[in-house]
Amino acid sequence: MDSSTDFEELSARVRTQSEDAAGSDTERVTIRSLEQVSYEGIESLLEVYAVETTDTGDLVLVLSSLNAELLFETDQSDIDDAEDLEGSLGHDVLVEEGMPEDTILLLDPNAVSGEEILEPQNIVCGLVGAADEPNG
Repeated sequence: MDSSTDFEELSARVRTQSEDAAGSDTERVTIRSLEQVSYEGIESLLEVYAVETTDTGDLVLVLSSLNAELLFETDQSDIDDAEDLEGSLGHDVLVEEGMPEDTILLLDPNAVSGEEILEPQNIVCGLVGAADEPNG
């Protein structure tokens, strides 16, 4: 992941990499549904990540600017900005204009190179507003 990463394209690729994709015997991204953007939802992604991978290194939470704004304005916690969220989670937070509003990514920055997925097992994707939990 670098400054040239197209987060819209990366998110599209991640969303097609469900670990339980039909006919798949390769490692895939873990995908979870989130009713809305909330601190509790982000914590649930961290919990899933901890269960699904042994890599607990440098994680990055990637949010769209709208999702970050919603989180900071409406969440009931004392989190007012990305710095507060980083301190609370203990991981970096990246607010990206190009990030789709229906997707939140939690990943090891080495799990991707640009838009290429290198280590799908080190990525958890949250789908915001998804009615049903997808496979993964």
